[in-house]
Amino acid sequence: MALPLSYNWKNLFVRKTTTVMTVLVIAAVVAVFSWLLGFREALTRSLSFASDQRKLIVLRQASTSETNSAIPPDDFNKLTQLNQELAVDPVTKNQQKSPEMIVQVSLPRLRDGGSTNANVAVRGATDEAFVVHKNIAISQGRKFEQGALEVIVGEQAARQFAGLNIGDTINLGYSGNRGYRVVGHFSANGGPMESEIWGPLTTLMNSYLRNAYSSVSVRLTDEVDPKEVISRIEGPAIELTAQTEAQYWDAQAKNVRTYLTIVSVLVGIMCAAAAFSIANTMFSSVAARSREFAMLRTIGFSGRQILASIIVESIFLSLLGGALGCAACLAWLRLAGNTKDMFGASTFTTMAFEIRLTPWTVLIAIAGISAVGILGAVVPGIRASRLRVVTALREA
Repeated sequence: MALPLSYNWKNLFVRKTTTVMTVLVIAAVVAVFSWLLGFREALTRSLSFASDQRKLIVLRQASTSETNSAIPPDDFNKLTQLNQELAVDPVTKNQQKSPEMIVQVSLPRLRDGGSTNANVAVRGATDEAFVVHKNIAISQGRKFEQGALEVIVGEQAARQFAGLNIGDTINLGYSGNRGYRVVGHFSANGGPMESEIWGPLTTLMNSYLRNAYSSVSVRLTDEVDPKEVISRIEGPAIELTAQTEAQYWDAQAKNVRTYLTIVSVLVGIMCAAAAFSIANTMFSSVAARSREFAMLRTIGFSGRQILASIIVESIFLSLLGGALGCAACLAWLRLAGNTKDMFGASTFTTMAFEIRLTPWTVLIAIAGISAVGILGAVVPGIRASRLRVVTALREA
């Protein structure tokens, strides 16, 4: 018969100070780990909606992003050579290609009361953009009118930055002297474009004194291979460069992945510290309870049962710390805000997203720290299971 769980539970509170310190170390690890998991999940979720393999983003050769690309109208017109490759708008019968211009505007963040600003992408687009970018949908208000000083704002940007409510006016233009009125909000299934502001292409180009497009988004037919189309775009007849949407946004998230790698290493170090703390607690417990373990062996409990008992106590410690850590993470997200933004690798504009503590995140965090707890308990548990009864009673 195994030792009752109540026995293991009560033993945690015999050495209260040690138990509390260990639980706090575990809680700190779990809180950071949960936040990291939520961050990674939010970023992955956002980028997953920007993975349309039938959509290409065309840039000037040698450009790494839309913000450092410039495509003159003459080069844009070369894309008409893609007769069979580009999908056709069923309404207008035009090729589905969308010339677009990207600029930046500095806006205050809502989460810190406007004490810091971030660069938000402003995209000039034609009506054809809403056909090429299929996931763009007006969620509130209406779409801007071509030629008017009007813009629509992505839902993530509206939640993250000040002055983007419907009816507000944003100062845009080369000198910031053109007031554009927000007439609607749009969704992009949570993708990166929800962090942008959209307005009429020609109006914004005039406001910023631009005579070239930043990029062209094109939609391919179902029959063609994107690699072949990219090869043709980069060939001598057109001499531009192109990427699928997934490739483009994956490249822009490069710096974010570096950040995640660094944080993951730090969390690994913290997990090692947690395992050491658990092992230290269990070693102290074994040393203080040698006579108790000897008595348990005398009345018939085996070494394996004592080992299992030590591991169960360690799991209890991990669960207590894990629950406290998840609660701390949730409290932090509510107090500090769960909307975050990060710069793209070469766009110099922000991508906003929401970090959420989902049931799946909690489950992974609790399971992970329980595994750490088991590792930390194995060595002291083996030591307890191998105590010689006579020696232990004599030393006690």
